Amino acid sequence: MSDPVLQLLQKNNIPATSSGQDWVTHCLNPDHDDRNPSFRIDKSSGIAHCFSCGFKTNIFKYFGITTTPYSVKIAKLKKKLENLNISMNGVEFPERQVPITKPFRGISTATLKHFDAFCTTTGDEKLQDRIWFPIKDLRNKIQVFVGRHMLSSGNPRYLNYPSGVRLPIYPEVFEDAKSVVLVEGIFDMLNLYDKGLKNVACTFGTNTLFEDAQLKLLSLKTQGINKIYLMYDGDEPGQKAMEKLEPILQECNYLVEKIVLEETQDPGDLSQEYVNSIKEWINEKDSSN
Repeated sequence: MSDPVLQLLQKNNIPATSSGQDWVTHCLNPDHDDRNPSFRIDKSSGIAHCFSCGFKTNIFKYFGITTTPYSVKIAKLKKKLENLNISMNGVEFPERQVPITKPFRGISTATLKHFDAFCTTTGDEKLQDRIWFPIKDLRNKIQVFVGRHMLSSGNPRYLNYPSGVRLPIYPEVFEDAKSVVLVEGIFDMLNLYDKGLKNVACTFGTNTLFEDAQLKLLSLKTQGINKIYLMYDGDEPGQKAMEKLEPILQECNYLVEKIVLEETQDPGDLSQEYVNSIKEWINEKDSSN
C-alpha cells in the first residue's frame, strides 16, 4: 500500500521513523532546534504536531500541495454519500407525538429531550407504548425512527419505522471531539452520554460495521476524528465483534483501542463512577496524542 506522507518526506530528504499511526521526525519549525525528534505526522491525513514546541501544520500544505491523496479519497466518499442520499430526503412519523416528560430506564429527561425522544398516540397499535428516537443523517434529515418498547416484556423490543432503512452510527456529529467511543445499542450510548461521556455513538448492533465501515464512519473523518475506542458488551459475542472489527477500522486509517468490560457488564448499565473513570482515562489518552 502506498504511503503518500512517507513519499513526500523522502522526496524532501526528511528521515522519519514509524510510531503507530504516525511518522516521527525532527520539527520543521525553523525556530525550534529539535535535537530529540518530537514532530509527529499522521500517516493518513498528514496532520503534524510538535509535542515539544507546539508547532502545528499539515505536511502537504507545508510543501505547497493543496490536493492530497487523502483529500481526494474523502471527496470521493462524500460524493458516494450524496448519491446514496438522492432518494432519502427524510421521513415523517405519524401524527400525535407526545414529548417525554420523565426519565426512562435511568436516563434523565434532559438527555431524552436532547435526542428528541417522544411517544405516540397514533392509531397504529404496533407504534404505541414505545419511546421513539429520530435518527438523523449528516444533513440533519431524519432517515428512520427507532422505537424501544416501554415494557420489558414488549415484543419486539426494538422497532424501526419505516422498516428496512440502513442505520448510520448515532449520533454522527460531535463538538470538539478528538476521538469517539463506539457502543452497540442506543441505550448504551444514552447511558454514557447521560453520565457525561459526550463523544459516544452507537452502531445499532455488533455486525453493522463489518461492511462499508469507511462510508458509515465518513462523518468522523470530515470532523477530523481519527481515533476510535470500541466498548461493546462484555459477553462473548461483544468481545468477538470487537476483535473482528478492530482490523477493519485500522484498514480505514483509524487508531483503535478496545475498552474491555467484564463478562456481565454492558455500557448501558455502567455506574456514574465507572463512566467517570473511563472518561478520565480517555481524556488522558487523547491529551497525550
